[in-house]
Amino acid sequence: MMNLDSLLSNLKKWFDAYICGFDGDDAELRKNIDLKADHTRHVCENIKDIANSLSFALSHQDLIVAETAALLHDIGRFEQYQRYRTFVDRKSEDHAALGVRIIRENRLLEGFDPESADIILQAVACHNRLALPRQAGARSLLLLKLLRDADKVDIWRVVTDYYRNISDNRNKAVELDLPDSDGYSDAVCQSIVHGELVRMADLRTLNDFKLLQIGWIYDINFRRTFELVQENKYLEAIRDQLPQHVPEIDTAFARARAYLEQGINGV
Repeated sequence: MMNLDSLLSNLKKWFDAYICGFDGDDAELRKNIDLKADHTRHVCENIKDIANSLSFALSHQDLIVAETAALLHDIGRFEQYQRYRTFVDRKSEDHAALGVRIIRENRLLEGFDPESADIILQAVACHNRLALPRQAGARSLLLLKLLRDADKVDIWRVVTDYYRNISDNRNKAVELDLPDSDGYSDAVCQSIVHGELVRMADLRTLNDFKLLQIGWIYDINFRRTFELVQENKYLEAIRDQLPQHVPEIDTAFARARAYLEQGINGV
């Protein structure tokens, strides 16, 4: 059996080669393939950062498993966008399930022991779900929480940078094809006020999507993740892009910001 470091190194080479397979003359395709490839590399860095912050040390094996899950978590996005020209799962197909299929078809996890391979597959399959699977084992649950945190931290980076520069080059794929109107949905605000995750089915406008991203704070698992959100002022950056002086939005943001403070303080 190949050692773990070599396994991960080979997977990174495979990933780079796989991405190159989407080269072509379509500038919009290339832009969004590059966007997701860059996101993947940042998630790999984030998961190592968060894992290394834990009060208990992960084994070298679990660190490799975690980074492998990060490397492969969005592998379905590339084929999804090439085929459907959208990142909206309900308009195409579940990119996580598509990713699992690609991993299996390419036998990417053959060098891992069966338990670790199953954990990676479960992490990829479940990283985009609204809630964590109830019957996951302790090791699997830890790795999945690490992945979901690392993923969200980088999506916050991507969207806040995009919103700041939105007038320069709009990308409907990043906006999930939602209309950029002044409106927002009361159901979305109420979910955040009640400390609940916003459901994708409730999204009607781009403002709703921004509010959903603020509400992700309720799905954070580790203190280091809260620290990264605070250090980069992600919630504030998204709030700045929403309608101002709207009581419902102000209340929702205040509730999310208070939860962030609790996470920083370990409450």
